[in-house]
Amino acid sequence: MARLLPLRGVIEGFYGTPWTHESRLATIEFLGQHRMNAYVYAPKDDPLHRSAWREPYGPESAAHFADLVAAGISAGVEIGWALSPGLDIGYSSKVDREALLKKIATVQELGVEWIVLALDDIPMREGLAEEQADLTSWLVAQLGSSRVTLVPTDYIGTLPTAYLSRLASDLPAEVDVMWTGPTVCSPTITAADAQSWATALGGRRPFVWDNYPVNDGTMSTALHLGPYRGREADLTDEVDAILLNPMTQARASWVALATAAEYFDDPVAYEPAPAWERALDEVGGLHARGLRSLSMACADSPISRPNQIPLAVLIESLEESNDTDNRNAIRASLREAKTAVLEWSDPGELHDEVSPWLAAVATAAATGNAAIKLLGRLAEVSATPSREETEALLAHAFGLLFYWSGIRETKETVYGPRFIIYPAIVSRYDGATVLDLSEALRENANAIDRLCRFALDCYGKWADTPILARSDGGTL
Repeated sequence: MARLLPLRGVIEGFYGTPWTHESRLATIEFLGQHRMNAYVYAPKDDPLHRSAWREPYGPESAAHFADLVAAGISAGVEIGWALSPGLDIGYSSKVDREALLKKIATVQELGVEWIVLALDDIPMREGLAEEQADLTSWLVAQLGSSRVTLVPTDYIGTLPTAYLSRLASDLPAEVDVMWTGPTVCSPTITAADAQSWATALGGRRPFVWDNYPVNDGTMSTALHLGPYRGREADLTDEVDAILLNPMTQARASWVALATAAEYFDDPVAYEPAPAWERALDEVGGLHARGLRSLSMACADSPISRPNQIPLAVLIESLEESNDTDNRNAIRASLREAKTAVLEWSDPGELHDEVSPWLAAVATAAATGNAAIKLLGRLAEVSATPSREETEALLAHAFGLLFYWSGIRETKETVYGPRFIIYPAIVSRYDGATVLDLSEALRENANAIDRLCRFALDCYGKWADTPILARSDGGTL
């Protein structure tokens, strides 16, 4: 039976522009309203978090952390604070240890009682586990009652490694250890996966750093607006926390967070599709129609393949049967998408975050409609077309090519990727990490491209078909 997780919420741990202070406060309130109880501050591109970790916070930053603690108390959300010194820390250096402790003391004084030592995304080397375990043990002894969580350098996979074995043997039992699942952005995470990781850590139950709906790095052209999925109900029996790493777009991340909240409430009964509909209504509010159309165009991600996008499903039916009903269904879907996103013009934080993708949906829908028009004209053309009909079809085909060429260079990914890279790094049985190309690379998976190709292929077959008999028995 799936249990209620002790900790469930968000870790703001992406690369890219960190959230604004206002977005953090609003998200902490949102978490509390949805029965989630954890937020960790860990933005990789805050210099004082990672690259300049030794430097002290100024008065404004200190005031902001105090605000987060107060907001957490009000919302029932535990506030964690992470520091990522792994790029250049001397693990046994007295000077660096004092700098680390001094930096932590500044947030402890503000009421932060959960410290996350993030030693991820640095090169692996011999002896690293021993050094990290020694530093963490020293830190636990210095901090007393504060919770300490470690993000290890080896944070993926399900198999034992020499690093994990040594880390497990040397770490204090009370230190929680983060894990992202079988890979960095894991399409699925099962109870068996978590059990295997726990075994690799000497029986220590993991904290899941769940890299969804994050869209940093090579994924920055995409929004991940689909529902939370791919996590077994029994996973919550094997882990002590699940923290979602959100997108750089804070408000847009609430769609995934709202669906994850329903999973956390009842993993056994959780159904992604109806949870998604409820999330879109709630997060979109007066603009739910526009958010729904945008989300249907941005539903693919590392945990959901492009062929699951609603338009892609309709196009697959069209390819099987190019009939009036299928064409009308696609026409209606594209018309609704274009109308809905263009009507959403009111300013606001959510609109501002997603406005480039709204524009991309409108132009993509117009292109798809041009493809449907060409298919409709082909269906209506007579058995022995006149010159006017033939030239009209030529104009439609040429027009579609121009429409299509106009969107091919669109930066924002909508209706599936033309080319996108996911950080699908996995562990081999010998402990080495490799790239899983079946999950890392997705290309030529755009539904609008697919629709355009289908329409133009239909035109090409029609244009190549002999249609007039010659007097000598041949064809023209």
